[in-house]
Amino acid sequence: MRILPKVLFVVASFVFATTCYCEVVDRIIAIVNDDIITLREAENFVQVEKKNEFTSVDEYLTNLKLRERLDFFIDALLIKQQAKKLKIDVSDKEVESIVENIKKQNLITEIELKEQLKRENITYENFVEGIRLSVLRSRVLGRVISPEVNITNADLKLYYDRHKEEYVQEEYHLGQIFVSNQRNDASSRAQNAYRLLLQGASFEDMAKQYSDDPSANQGGDIGLVKGGEVLPALRESLKGLAPGKYTNVIQTPYGFHILKLIEIQKGDVPSFETLKDKMHERIVSEESEKRYKDYINKLRQASYIEVKI
Repeated sequence: MRILPKVLFVVASFVFATTCYCEVVDRIIAIVNDDIITLREAENFVQVEKKNEFTSVDEYLTNLKLRERLDFFIDALLIKQQAKKLKIDVSDKEVESIVENIKKQNLITEIELKEQLKRENITYENFVEGIRLSVLRSRVLGRVISPEVNITNADLKLYYDRHKEEYVQEEYHLGQIFVSNQRNDASSRAQNAYRLLLQGASFEDMAKQYSDDPSANQGGDIGLVKGGEVLPALRESLKGLAPGKYTNVIQTPYGFHILKLIEIQKGDVPSFETLKDKMHERIVSEESEKRYKDYINKLRQASYIEVKI
């Protein structure tokens, strides 16, 4: 069953693959304290979308998207430098553990993960480095910013009153017809199942005949699923859907889905004590993000940065 959140592409904000149609001579394009940034490194970090081939290095370097994203690369490098100063590290074992959790949460194999990354034009190595940078960034912020955020019990109670409904999770009892994109005829197979549904075929029979999900033998019944565990594209399709009805064909990175809403169960509002730690973490995270820009600006002011493009 592939209805869990998309592979952790939060880390993709740190990784930008390159789409290049020309041979580019490597050179230093920026200096940040004791580190240099080469054009090749920028290519691996920055996704440069080009509609036509570039005929010269100068034409390549004047591409605005490269220049826009170079600042982001510099910020990431400053974070890495600070992590080194603060003796903050992320071990290979920790990164491997995160990757394993991603595969488990999304019910995908390593081969499927790499295929998805390939479709996103991201190398597996850059994906892993993105995870490492994401964790490093969180730890640096936790060390230098989080201690400055003072949250009282009164603050937490006020936050609870304003946001407690956000912690209530609806549970969906779903049926699913899932056609894996590993099939060459995945799209036409899913559309054929949908066409037969419209003609009056039962959802259960179509699931048994067309679905690649393990639930196919049960007529596609996958039981209760928490709203937060459903892929955003699928969750959006469930809005306004009446019990007993099904969605149209929805494409995700994993294949094609048709969902049937059997029933909705709304959970209870968790107690203040139950949410206390989660709310504290969220407030600290939100405040840290607000102060991140100021922190980066201070790092930039205290650093030697020379951009050569």
